[in-house]
Amino acid sequence: MMRFEEFLGHGSTRLDAHQMAAVMCDDNCVVSAGAGSGKTTVLSYRFLRLVLEGKAKADEILTLTFTRKAAREMQKRIHGQLLSCSDDPAIAAQVADFGSTSISTLDSFCSSIVTLDSLHYGIVSDYSIDDEASKKSVRRAAKALLDRWPQSEGARILSTLYTPDRLIDEVLLPLATQHYHLPAEVDAGAAPIILSEVERAYARLMGDLVVILGRYASLSDPTATVVAVASEAQELLDSLAACSSYHEELTLLASPFGHRRKPSGKKGDLLILNESWPTYLEVRTNVCVALSVLTNPERLSAVIDFTARFIEAVHTEKRESGILTFADVSSLAVDILKRNKALRRRFKERYRYIMIDEFQDNNELQKDLLYLLSERLDREGDGIPAPCDLERDKLFFVGDEKQSIYRFRGADVSVFKALGDELGSSGGKSFHLATNYRSEPALIEWFNTIFPSIMAHSGERWEADFEELGTRGATEGIKASVTALIKPYTESDSEEEELAKASDSEAYAVAALVEEMLTTDHFLIPSDEGPRRPKSGEIALLMRTTANQLSFEKALRQRRIPYSVQAARSLMLESVAGDLYAMLQLILYPEDRLAYAVVLRSPFCNLSDRALVSVMEHPPFTPIADLSADDQARYAECALFYEQLRALVGTAPLTVLIHALFYESGYYLHLVKSEEYQVYVEHYTFLHRLAQIHQSEGKSVSQFVDFLREHLAQNEKIEDLEVIKEVEEGVQLMSIHKSKGLEFPIVIVANTGSKAKRTEALISTYANVPIPHYLDEPISESPTKVMRARHAGQLEGQDEELLRERAELKRLLYVALTRSETHLVFSGSFTRNNRSLTKDGHADTLLLMLTEALGLDISNPALERGIVRVLPIEPIKEGMLYGSRREGEEAFALRLAENRRWYERSREAIEVQVNRVGVTTLYPARMGEGALPLPLLESDEILARYGEEQVTAFGTLVHFLLEERIMGGGEGRIPIPPALVGHLSASELATLQRDGRSLVDSFFESELYLQEIAPYPRHVEVGFFLKRETAGRPVAVEGAIDLVVDQGTGVLVVDFKSDRWWDERAHEGQLRTYMEAAAKIWEKPVTAAVVFVRDCSRIVYYR
Repeated sequence: MMRFEEFLGHGSTRLDAHQMAAVMCDDNCVVSAGAGSGKTTVLSYRFLRLVLEGKAKADEILTLTFTRKAAREMQKRIHGQLLSCSDDPAIAAQVADFGSTSISTLDSFCSSIVTLDSLHYGIVSDYSIDDEASKKSVRRAAKALLDRWPQSEGARILSTLYTPDRLIDEVLLPLATQHYHLPAEVDAGAAPIILSEVERAYARLMGDLVVILGRYASLSDPTATVVAVASEAQELLDSLAACSSYHEELTLLASPFGHRRKPSGKKGDLLILNESWPTYLEVRTNVCVALSVLTNPERLSAVIDFTARFIEAVHTEKRESGILTFADVSSLAVDILKRNKALRRRFKERYRYIMIDEFQDNNELQKDLLYLLSERLDREGDGIPAPCDLERDKLFFVGDEKQSIYRFRGADVSVFKALGDELGSSGGKSFHLATNYRSEPALIEWFNTIFPSIMAHSGERWEADFEELGTRGATEGIKASVTALIKPYTESDSEEEELAKASDSEAYAVAALVEEMLTTDHFLIPSDEGPRRPKSGEIALLMRTTANQLSFEKALRQRRIPYSVQAARSLMLESVAGDLYAMLQLILYPEDRLAYAVVLRSPFCNLSDRALVSVMEHPPFTPIADLSADDQARYAECALFYEQLRALVGTAPLTVLIHALFYESGYYLHLVKSEEYQVYVEHYTFLHRLAQIHQSEGKSVSQFVDFLREHLAQNEKIEDLEVIKEVEEGVQLMSIHKSKGLEFPIVIVANTGSKAKRTEALISTYANVPIPHYLDEPISESPTKVMRARHAGQLEGQDEELLRERAELKRLLYVALTRSETHLVFSGSFTRNNRSLTKDGHADTLLLMLTEALGLDISNPALERGIVRVLPIEPIKEGMLYGSRREGEEAFALRLAENRRWYERSREAIEVQVNRVGVTTLYPARMGEGALPLPLLESDEILARYGEEQVTAFGTLVHFLLEERIMGGGEGRIPIPPALVGHLSASELATLQRDGRSLVDSFFESELYLQEIAPYPRHVEVGFFLKRETAGRPVAVEGAIDLVVDQGTGVLVVDFKSDRWWDERAHEGQLRTYMEAAAKIWEKPVTAAVVFVRDCSRIVYYR
């Protein structure tokens, strides 16, 4: 068999000393591999060495990566290396069987474990992994539990704190998808555990507070501030000593008493106050948080009980549907390996070596999985093996703590940071690959200048350590550069033409610089033939978020610079999606005149304005004689394509329809013939992928059209809409996260002034139990400022999350800058809201990090030092963004004159008809001769003295009282209808109110309410619209159902009548309409009941 040293001798790749040491290591190993340091080479060469030295066969080495793309690249590289050694029969046999080699993502490998033992958890073995579908099932489970009547106490508590949408989308959905993955359950005994932990924290904190107050009370400086603080501190101590309950202590400490602005002073007692005041406030606030928890034990128990039932419902839904998330699969895989020791042994024996790439983007759970797989063959413990229980040479971790940027997916950089010491305690080795072979030495030297200050920290476990990077030799004839484009903040001048927004000014400057790169010799890059100008596809434009991507697309289009996007944010803003939607909408709904007009003016038909007016007066694609020859030809071609497409709809797949719309209609040719429109060609790729997704989900054409309609004109990123392109053409626009693992000759890091959108945390973990925030206790933080106690999790340093975010922002900058090979550009704009450091003196944007590291004056950014050049971005006027193709004023005036005759032509009067009508107008009550009188009220005598308006108003009053009681309202103030106020005397109004309440009481005592309404969820005043034909034309019928009761298997519609007469047929038309509307809304069988509240025994049912 060929020896590994022979392979190295024949190959062109030369390993440096650090790379060679890692490849040759025969112990458990952690390799810290910086950007561009050749970690993929190290992984593939180690794989090859293990095979060539006979330590393992290819299928005995488990190789895990973070992404499918990385797995494909690793597979291709290792296969190629083995193939180059296939003259050896033993290697040739392994090449032939290479398909059985385990090179995959960690998610895929976990799935293979779960498939083998899923039935133990009640999950079918052919389950699917679909995060989006799983989110829908979580929402269904949440809604079902919240709608269950009567509501549980926990559901009621949460429903009073959050709106329904926020409770489901921002509380319960994250709770299920981020904290409770299968098979995890909520600990039924969590409440006592949490309360016990809080009591211990309270005792400690109260002790600290008493010490601080005692110190303040003993201060003797005669200054007014010190005297006041000492007096208040003593009073607080005396009051606390007199308190006999947690409630009394909370009332005292949550009040503004004892709060004041931070005392200032540089000596004596004032200095003591100045330095200790923040600690005092923090301790006092935390005591209040602890007391808030301890005074509400019932709320805690109720919310934990609700959380447990919710998670149980979610997991039941997952088991029944067979739809899991990636996180579920990882969690299940670890649980299986811990529980099923026979299966664990099988995997331990199958894989002799395990190599995992990009481990900095994993967490404790993934480490546990790998430890279980690496347990010594002679051990079979119950939990996660300790490092001393692992095979000594099985694990090979590769990662870079400086490139850990996936916290939103659960990554925890501290796990990778601790791994070297952890394995080292049992003989493991650690290696550091410091040389960057990607970037020009001048860039590396600049990185070594700025990152020590940017990544400086105080030893926090979530911070990355920066070590100086080594360099390769410089490329002959290439002068690397760093260019900064910075827009300082300026107040706009109201006398000038309106200025473009900052992001547009920045995009305009970046596009101008890209044009300079493509047309001058200022940014030459290496090639086999020597230095040359870059092509547009060799430039990457990276952004922290793609929120302002549209500005950069617009600026590049204006200069006719081709580009491609990874996330098509502008997809639904541009005309391509709108035109395709209009044609499909017209196919489905030929009466849609707006869609017809869009089709006629779009590239599908491209009619002139004058022809459009003539054609729009007729049904779609009716033959029209008085069109010009050009318009007639275009109109006929479009009509033919319309009929061909109609024939396809209903039989052809969605993807075929999109292909036909783009290519068979001539739309594609319209785009490519104009350089200005060629950038829109790739929109087809995204729309085709969108159709493919809907097609795979079994969606119809009408559902696809509904989706397009909902998202048109939205500047948004459509989730999961990603396409794999064989060749990227044009400047590549992508997020920094998407650029991970890639490299480009020229990198532009744009929009660096943007801030991350922070959302309020609504879930906290305390005593290892994640639950929603369930409290709303006000606590004074100062004489004027009030915060809210939400949950015991506030006791555990709420700043840590912010600090972790800030640490990851540093790593994000490192990833972005180190993608560049030759030239680096960063751009950003300072605004009113992003110019300052945080209160504790840290930068919270990439732009501030860079300007701080460079020592720039942000009000006048200018610098030229070494390879660095800083240029200010000048503000631009709004009109400059739309320069090249706008119609001139003279051309517009000429076109207007040509069409003046049409605009001045008289038109026939249009008959206006009502197309919207109320249910009771369409179906008025009709009392027949057999109508029976109902009991009279004292109010009837009063109302007889007034008009019909007051009689109707009394019915409105009764309806309001019923609605309030049904939905749980109390006996509060009753709003009197305006038709009664000012007409009736006070005593008359009192009589009407008394009679109204009496009618309501009788209804609530009726069998109908007690048996068919009270036990179920109720909805009042349910509005609807229905289409009806009346007098030979369609109208929209609108109405509001008094009460809808969801009885589970069916729905009960209730309509209240305060009429003086009873007739079982009088309201049938109205109730039948209500039944039809309810059936469409609830999709269940419907029964209707007319309740005559004067006599609740006389109920009329319709079925």
